[in-house]
This record gives sequence, structure tokens and C-alpha cells, in this order.
Amino acid sequence: MTKTPERSPTTSQVILRRITESADRMIAWWRGLCERYNPIVLILAAWALLVLPLVFLRGFNSDEGVAVTIARTAIEDGYWLTPHMFNVRFIERPTLLSWTIAAISLPFGGVGQVTARLPIVLSVLGGCLLIYWLLRKVASSPAALLGAALFLACPIVLRGYVMTTADMPLAVLLFLAFVVWWNGYASGHGTLGRWIGIGVVLALAGLMKGPQPLGYFALGIGLFILVTRSWKQIPGFVLAGIICVIPLVAWYAHVYTPGDANAWAAFMRFSVSAPLAGPIEAVWRLLTNTLPAALLAAAFLATNRLRGSGAASTAFVTALVCYAFTCSIAVLFWPGGSTPRYFFPMVLPLCVLGGLAFDALASRRPLLVAPVLAITIGILGYALIYSVVAAPLLPDRFRSAQIDGTRIADTVRAAPGPIYRTGPTGLNDLLYVPTRVLNVTFAELETVRGPAWFAVPADEATAILAIRKESLHLTISFGQSKEWRLLRLDK
Repeated sequence: MTKTPERSPTTSQVILRRITESADRMIAWWRGLCERYNPIVLILAAWALLVLPLVFLRGFNSDEGVAVTIARTAIEDGYWLTPHMFNVRFIERPTLLSWTIAAISLPFGGVGQVTARLPIVLSVLGGCLLIYWLLRKVASSPAALLGAALFLACPIVLRGYVMTTADMPLAVLLFLAFVVWWNGYASGHGTLGRWIGIGVVLALAGLMKGPQPLGYFALGIGLFILVTRSWKQIPGFVLAGIICVIPLVAWYAHVYTPGDANAWAAFMRFSVSAPLAGPIEAVWRLLTNTLPAALLAAAFLATNRLRGSGAASTAFVTALVCYAFTCSIAVLFWPGGSTPRYFFPMVLPLCVLGGLAFDALASRRPLLVAPVLAITIGILGYALIYSVVAAPLLPDRFRSAQIDGTRIADTVRAAPGPIYRTGPTGLNDLLYVPTRVLNVTFAELETVRGPAWFAVPADEATAILAIRKESLHLTISFGQSKEWRLLRLDK
């Protein structure tokens, strides 16, 4: 009998086999990395290399000036419970981050980059360790390490490595509350003390940015209780809610003056003055800001992993999904739109789901896992270059506010006087200037008596120079695009 000759593999089959082999090698390399080195040491090393250099090499930028100015004003003028930005009340939300920065900075006599950013960099490390620890209880060491790596590689996290805003510590505190709750639920030890602890953590989270972000825990865990019919959790759940609400109500009652309700409504976007991105645009922005974690999480859930995977039970995956998505859906359709930072608390559970995907899919579907692993490593490589190469070599790009602030400080030191600023002028730059700063309107500049300094936008500088040309003169142009002016008023 004649044997039928075996067909040679087609070109596409050869290519697919080689790609699959390459994917298997990358996954094996990742597993070997965790065998050769302690994953906790790897996390600490990555955090130290990616984050710590920016504490010193990245000047204040973007919205950092708000939290740092409130901390500085608390130290200089004693405005602690009622936040102020220099001489103006800032009551749209509680500011626990600023109070923490002020408390850390107080022994040093003032707020600096290191003391301002310490709570942020510790929050980044805390987020990595929480993700790793939670995953390690239900997944392999490579999966847990990947979860932490996904967190560091998310663009929204990368931009916030040292950004002094409340988003990072808020997200980590909320996730800490989730982890404490889950451990109690999984072990069957939902004790009174545990629920009190959860309430305290949620209270701290609420004091970071107000009550709305607490919806991630309240709506997520509330839905989980409803879906699983675990009614015996309700008393503890209610107790935690009462505990977290008490300090929030106390703060709002303490600072309230007539008219504040309008500012609170605007901040919470109950009244919309400037619409943000709608749902379709917001989803796209969210995806681009949570890659590559979102890709692996989606792959995990798309393969019907709500039923669990390995040691990760169905209840665990359901809890993660409820926590990550319930409030996020509400935010997505909130009147007035949303921005990516509103979804920050969603990032950590996404990274846990991404870690679970490694164990569930790495062997069966390496072509799904390996590309995301490669993207993650590539983003972390970019972050490393950004932190240890670009930041030291590009001072004008990374430390423009610090450079301008130093110039202003030297100029003001030679001719002392308070600085009067209008609008958003130089908020980050003036943090480096150790002199009194006051917020004023343009009309008030016409009656200010010297010696003093004006920090104003270019168009206002032209206008006030025309009005007070005999006693006022230009000294410095500053800002990223030299859009602001420092003027000297002699008398």
C-alpha cells in the first residue's frame, strides 16, 4: 500500500509556530525571572528606579500647585481645617493630602519637593505591594509580579508617579479597604473590629477628595452583597458607612458659610459649567490610560473567567468586577462628563484581573499574554529612560517651574516685598519663592502700594504697566511658554 506523503507546513503555519514559540519563550523568561529573584525585591527596585529620581528631578507641574499651596498656607498662616490657597478660602473639598504634607513638612519649616511628594511615592509603592499581596494569595508569583508591573506601566499611573494630587493615595486607600474587606469575607471573619477598620480607611479616603469616590467601595461591595445574598454583611457594611461619614459631615459643617453649597455642587458636578468628555470619548481615554492592564483584564473576563481560575474563586473575581466597574459605569454616564482621573480607583482591580489572566491564559493562549507582557516591559523601559536619562538631561523640560522659581526668589530677595498674583499665574513657580504671596483681582492691582511685586499674565502686565507706568517696571518673563510676567512696584 502506497503511503500518502506528508504535506509540508504552509508559510503561514511556520510563521504562526515561530510566533508561538517566541511567545512561550517570553512567558518562560518572565517565570524564570521570578524564580531567580525575590519578586518583592524586584518591585522595590523598579519603584526606586522609576519613581524616586523624579522626586528630585521633576519640578512642580500641572495641578500640583493646589495641594502644595494649601499645605504651605497651613504652615505659614495657620489655616488647617479650613483650607486656603494663600489668602483665599479653598472649600470645594477636604484636603487630607495637603494636611499630611503640612504635617510632614512642619519640622523642616516649610514645604519642599521631597516632603510634598513623600505621600505620593509611598502610595505608588503601597499600590504595587497591595496588588502583589492580594494576587499571591490566589495566583502564582509570576502572575502577582505581573499585576504590580501592570500597575506601574499604566499611563495614568506613570504620569502620577510623583504628581502631588489626591488621586493616587485616594485610589490606594479605597483598594486597601477592599482588600481588608475581602480578607474578612473570604476567611469568614467579618468581625466588628474589621468593619471599624474599614470605616476608618474609608474616612481617610473621603477626606482626600470628598464623598463621591467612596462610591467605588459602597456601590461595588453593595452590589456584591446583593448578588451573593450575603445579607449578614449588611450590619458591618452600614457601620463602616456611618464611621466614614462622621468626619466628612464634621468637616463640611465646620467650614460652611452661606454660598459654599454652590461651590460644592460645582465640584461634585451636580451643576455643570464646563462639560467634560461624554461616554464614548471617555471610554477611549480610559482604555488608553489603563493599557496594558485593561487588555489582559478584558481577555480574562472574555474567556468566561467570572467562574474563577485556579485558586481564585468565583466570588473573588465577582468581587473584583463589582468593585472595578459598578461605580465606573455611574461615573461614565455622570451628567457633565468625566476625565480619566475619575476612574483611578478602577486601575488597581484591573491590574489584579490582569495578573489572574497570566495564570489562566499563559499556557493555553500564549499569543494573548506575551504581547501584553512585551508592551508592559516596553512601557516600563520607557519610564526608566524618562526617569534616569531624560529628567537629568532636560532641565528646561522637567524643572522649568523650579528654575523660574529660583530666579524669582533671587530677584525678590534683592528687593523684598510681597507678591500679588492674579488668576492662575505661576502657582507652581511661586512654591519655590519663600515670600508672602497674595491673590488679588486686576482691579486691586491699581491701588496696591509698594514696595511690592506683581505676578500676572502678559496681557494684564501690559495693561497695568500703562496705568502705573511711573512706578512699575518689568523684571522677569516666566512660565513654560514665558506667558507670565513679574513686575516690580517701587512705590
